[in-house]
Amino acid sequence: MQTPDTGRRYGEVFDRGYQHYDGQRLGRRHAIAALVLYSMKRAVGIKKGIGSKVIPILLYIGVAIPVVVSIGVRAFVPNADLLGYPNLFGIVFVIEGIFIATIAPEMLCGDRRENVLPLYFSRAITRADYLLAKLLATGLLALTISLVPALIMWLGLQLLATRPLLAMRDNSGDLGDVLVAGTMYALFLGAIGLLISSLTGRKSIAVGIIILGFGISEGLAATLTAVLDDDQPLRRFVLFISPSTTSAALIGRLFNERIVDSDVGLGWILAVMLGIVLLCWGVMYWRYVPND
Repeated sequence: MQTPDTGRRYGEVFDRGYQHYDGQRLGRRHAIAALVLYSMKRAVGIKKGIGSKVIPILLYIGVAIPVVVSIGVRAFVPNADLLGYPNLFGIVFVIEGIFIATIAPEMLCGDRRENVLPLYFSRAITRADYLLAKLLATGLLALTISLVPALIMWLGLQLLATRPLLAMRDNSGDLGDVLVAGTMYALFLGAIGLLISSLTGRKSIAVGIIILGFGISEGLAATLTAVLDDDQPLRRFVLFISPSTTSAALIGRLFNERIVDSDVGLGWILAVMLGIVLLCWGVMYWRYVPND
């Protein structure tokens, strides 16, 4: 600033009462945890209008009804084989897919569209921390659909036994399979949904791409299965093109049922699903982190 008479530069400092912060600095871990919690609340519509809560509530009700009905029927008819784990996870996959298509765009698209990313990165977290927080938030929410109902079903079935503690010990193998299946569903579908959502700032476009992508993959997998002969080596790996057949193959191997016509082993299925999760993470890392 220059004075009008002399033209010399000068400056003034005004004391407006600002004080230095001397409190506790919680650092990156707290910032990441806060972002995870905030992202989860935003995705399911907490502190938002009732319209944002309708779809998550309906999906939770939809996944809870089969479990409650199955346990209730077996309480009165112990020998009833109403709903097994493979059938339950078949229902879970559909509901989980809709759930991911609902929450994944809420995780990333809003931040890009509202241009708040510079505000996030001006604080304690880095871009890698931001992606980690979003992946954790998506995974934890997805577990409430893919894992929690199955755990409730397992626990309910054991408590209905004549000797619950003995039944828990004898069926601990099913518990391990349930944990693996539910966790892989959450990571696998959540990572794909987040990757697609990271490509656009519009939630409606992200939802449409997720739904269209799943539909195209299903159609491509079905076409290749019909075209390729049974003796061709590539045919046994066609299941990895479709998320539904990949997930169904996982459930079939875990619970010893032939749901998908393929002899691919459990190790291959787990490796491919984890590889896709890492690939999605890598692409998102490449999009966000180099500008840090």
